[in-house]
Amino acid sequence: MRISFKIASAIGIPIRIHVTFLLILPLFVAVFGLYSNEILGIRLGFGGLGLGLPMELVLGTIAAILFFLSVLVHELAHSYVAMKYGYEISSITLFIFGGVSQIEKVPSKAPGEAFMAFVGPASSLVLGAAFLPLSFLIYGLGEGLEIEIPAIMVGLIGFYNLFLGAFNLLPAFPMDGGRILRALLARRMNFMKATQAAATLGKAIAIGMGFFGILILNFWLVLLAIFIYFGAGEEERGTKLAEAFQGVKVKELMTSEVSSVSPEDTVRELLDKMLVEKHMGYPVLDRERMVGIVTLQDASRVTKEQQWVVQVREIMSREIVSVSPETEVMDAIRLLSSKGIGRLIVMEGGEMIGIVTRTDLVKAMEILSMTGETHRS
Repeated sequence: MRISFKIASAIGIPIRIHVTFLLILPLFVAVFGLYSNEILGIRLGFGGLGLGLPMELVLGTIAAILFFLSVLVHELAHSYVAMKYGYEISSITLFIFGGVSQIEKVPSKAPGEAFMAFVGPASSLVLGAAFLPLSFLIYGLGEGLEIEIPAIMVGLIGFYNLFLGAFNLLPAFPMDGGRILRALLARRMNFMKATQAAATLGKAIAIGMGFFGILILNFWLVLLAIFIYFGAGEEERGTKLAEAFQGVKVKELMTSEVSSVSPEDTVRELLDKMLVEKHMGYPVLDRERMVGIVTLQDASRVTKEQQWVVQVREIMSREIVSVSPETEVMDAIRLLSSKGIGRLIVMEGGEMIGIVTRTDLVKAMEILSMTGETHRS
């Protein structure tokens, strides 16, 4: 099952929709369309206007789409500045908590992180500051639903953009405010210590947010606190990984003697080989020419009765994801993550010279963590 779908591109970046976004969108439609409350004179929602359910759902849908377009502007601001600083952005994905820019390659020590993190909330604050006064101007044009509906729409988008911008500036790593904090701390201490400090504060804020959410019985606040807490931990581990593998090339960790299978092997022969050699995937070679990759997951789709009949060529993937021996290990890790695969073929001069797996990288990380040192090339 695909977990995200490309819907468009902007400034050369694919825009994707995560399946969790499809779950949260109807909730936003309902909240914006069917309910209404007032904050500081700003009416947030179309409920209670006597419009009827169909019209309320239509207006709620328009408001939800406009809000998530605002989230997209927020992420595009991050990505545009990031690319100016040399980051490579593979995609922007809208998901249950908003949006995320998928960074394919990070320059050493994350240059320009403070500004890159700030422009996202700043874009939301600018949108909010523009839309809210416009809402009051529309209200001043007269009375009636033809005035009230656009005024509510504009005011709602303005208010939630201000909220989005302000909330993201909280120093709760890995949110934008936490990244700004790390960048400022990194001016006074090394990057790893700055990350640890920002992550610790982020976890503390998440714990406080979670307890508060429980006290007021706010499920979404608790869920967001969990997301922040584990996000801070993941960011800290990712930074440790980058530090440990700084300067390490794929050729230093790859396996040169690669076991392979033939496209003419049966699935049963493949499974027997996996059982003996304890490998979960193999390159497929046809007369020394690489033609695909086959994994245990591919084999699992074949019934027991068909295992002696179906050949590897019928189940293998023909998409070969490869790297060169000079590829940085961190770039290889990001490629494994973005492609959702467990192994990369190492190619040189059009020929396979090795393979590097997620397991190889995890083992190397465990060894480096035991020594307490980073790699020295």
